[in-house]
Amino acid sequence: MKKYMVPILIGILGLVLADWYLITTAVHGYQEKIEILCVMIEEQEQGTDSLLTVTRLLKGLEEPAGKLGRERLESYGFLKQQDNRFRRELKSSVLGILGISVALFGLYLLSLYWVSRKWNDCRRRELREVSQILNRFSDDIFEMEAQERLDGKDTEMERIKGQLADLSEQLRYSQERLQEEREETRSLVTDISHQLKTPVAGVKACFEILNQENLSEEEEKEFLDQCGKQLQGLENLTGALVNISRMETGMIQIRREAADILETLVQAVNRVYLKADKKQIAIEFEESEDLAATVIPHDVKWVCEAFINILENAVKYSPEHTEIRIRMMRRVTFLRIEFEDQGIGIPKAEYHKVFQRFYRGKAQEVDMEEGSGVGLYLTRQILERHGGSITVSSRYERTQQRGSTFVVQIPYQP
Repeated sequence: MKKYMVPILIGILGLVLADWYLITTAVHGYQEKIEILCVMIEEQEQGTDSLLTVTRLLKGLEEPAGKLGRERLESYGFLKQQDNRFRRELKSSVLGILGISVALFGLYLLSLYWVSRKWNDCRRRELREVSQILNRFSDDIFEMEAQERLDGKDTEMERIKGQLADLSEQLRYSQERLQEEREETRSLVTDISHQLKTPVAGVKACFEILNQENLSEEEEKEFLDQCGKQLQGLENLTGALVNISRMETGMIQIRREAADILETLVQAVNRVYLKADKKQIAIEFEESEDLAATVIPHDVKWVCEAFINILENAVKYSPEHTEIRIRMMRRVTFLRIEFEDQGIGIPKAEYHKVFQRFYRGKAQEVDMEEGSGVGLYLTRQILERHGGSITVSSRYERTQQRGSTFVVQIPYQP
């Protein structure tokens, strides 16, 4: 009821002012009629032309007199008793004004009630729509129908609907992202369990055999060596998983510093030199231009780790007495580094797969080598954090395997 008080008071005030003006006008008209009548009576008794006087009076050319006429009317009782035709017309006009005012005020109240009811119905409908939207949100349904969206009106409810539309988009995106993370987590758990299954089973089998009492000293040594290799594989896998976890959760912060990329590459070569030398694989630099001082903002530790992963794969899957060639070339906005080996090669269908987490090729040579399939994945993550990229191409044939070329591109200003 309180919300109606202001409109009602405004309506009452408006009607009072209108009635006051109309009644005042009616009274003023009554008074003018009496004055004209008094003047006519006075002029009549004085023997002058009353019509001329009244005409001048109506034109406002002289001040009204009529004192004698007023006294004459009072003597007959017309003004004293206020019982005359003009007075009755005045009363009728005043009553008519008041009646119309009451009727108009009633219509005003009815229209106010109708508008208020329509507004309340509209507001209840809008609140019901908002309630339905929130109920769907609670049921993880983050879609808004077309009629629930904005209709172009700049109202408070439309602004709320706009905010709900934005919220629905954010919640829908969060839901999709959460679903993707669940799928990634499920895939990660599956991949980890698969990667752990083989070395754990190998260690378990070795210990079961070692528990037998009829093994020779040479056999025990052989199985102990196998246990050591399996444990080393577990250690390498654990380290790789830790790095992946830290990288994906943002625990590893890439800190770019201006440093010579050639020195970083030399560090990586030195780390894999012993493995390459064991297989008599030569690592050669092919400098087609002056790259003695190529300073690029990069994280030396992690870019070196990326190079090591590429070189270790090249050494692992290349036969003995081959070579790995490294070429560095300047481009307009980035530095291109190519790692070309003479290994088993990669089928074209696996070009993108080799950079996936835990993926290992289907070739028989791949199964014969130790590995977890996370090195190239981690390399891609590191280079992408630097604004760079890595791709691969290969001269792979069924009858002849002639190696692969990994291409790394690092921008000068990532």
